[in-house]
Amino acid sequence: MSRWGRRPQLSFPDVGSIEGPLLEVVDLHTSFRTGRGLVRAVDGVSFNLARGHTLGVVGESGSGKTVLSRSIMGLVPGTNVERSGTVRLSGHDITAMSLDELREVWGMQIALVFQDPMTALNPVVRIGRQITESLRLRAGLDRKAAYETSVALLKSVGIPAPEQRLRNYPHELSGGMRQRVMIAIALACGPKLLLADEPTTGLDVTVQAQILDLLAAQQRERHMGMILVTHDLGVVANRTDDIVVMYAGRVVEQAPTAELFARTRMPYTEALLRSIPRLAEASHTRLRAIPGRPPDLATELKGCRFAPRCPYAQDHCRKEEPPLRAAGQGHLFRCWYPVGSAEGDAALAYNVAARVPAALAFTGIPVRDAALVAPNAVGSA
Repeated sequence: MSRWGRRPQLSFPDVGSIEGPLLEVVDLHTSFRTGRGLVRAVDGVSFNLARGHTLGVVGESGSGKTVLSRSIMGLVPGTNVERSGTVRLSGHDITAMSLDELREVWGMQIALVFQDPMTALNPVVRIGRQITESLRLRAGLDRKAAYETSVALLKSVGIPAPEQRLRNYPHELSGGMRQRVMIAIALACGPKLLLADEPTTGLDVTVQAQILDLLAAQQRERHMGMILVTHDLGVVANRTDDIVVMYAGRVVEQAPTAELFARTRMPYTEALLRSIPRLAEASHTRLRAIPGRPPDLATELKGCRFAPRCPYAQDHCRKEEPPLRAAGQGHLFRCWYPVGSAEGDAALAYNVAARVPAALAFTGIPVRDAALVAPNAVGSA
């Protein structure tokens, strides 16, 4: 019996016996009804994740990354939510499960490391109880076994003096320690899939590296699938097998990690790469921000969603949204004038000559008077 009633009979296979992808996301849509209209936060996202592999989901704030991870978990209930598409874990359709069934899947099969551990942890409950609760309710351990397992979990995530830390409250720990506790809680019941939603936001650089290395080590040791959600392409460069780049609720580029960095095709991905600070540059070098801002997802969008900010954009981009196109080696991108192509180079050169602000900012040419640029200066290259 579970805490919420009779335990649903969900027969998940062992990881080693799984044939095909561990996770399948097919045409997933998640929208929110608001006073301003329907906000399409996740708009037709599809991808697969193999067991033991790590997928990076990258994009700016507002691109739909967090809503995607919560939609996969089934953590977006409510009367103002519209959700469609399919999410399968080990062949089981999570989107078709009842709340009682999902409660048996959470923790045991799929777990989430939240972005801010201070708000995710209960401030008035000791760390030990927050870890042992899931072990006793889900794994069926008695009090002694749950305590011993909690001590072992804290040791495995690099927390010194774990017996003492189990008696602490969240506010008595540093930010990095709280994040390690969150990881321990997520790993407590041995999930097959771990979602890490911006797990290093708000931490200093040294602690960020420690947390990311810890997640990678736990993923390898437990042979889990992992989805690492971040706004920083530098974070996923050496820690993922594949990368999905999201913009305005859409997948705009998807490829194996090495392929994406070697042959970037989507201008938005290129802009994210150019925004990464480089140690080789002089300390006074200005960071290269992406001009403009993401579109309002409560409005009807026409054409390519990145076009207003894109240095390559032409009239065609504003009229018709490009489909996901294949570039080989599992590489998909959504662009009419891709980076590195003849048509892309011509489009960028045309926009620079026409003094389009986005193109000038991208190339580093100073925009002395953006108002001089005619509103229809860009045609079809």
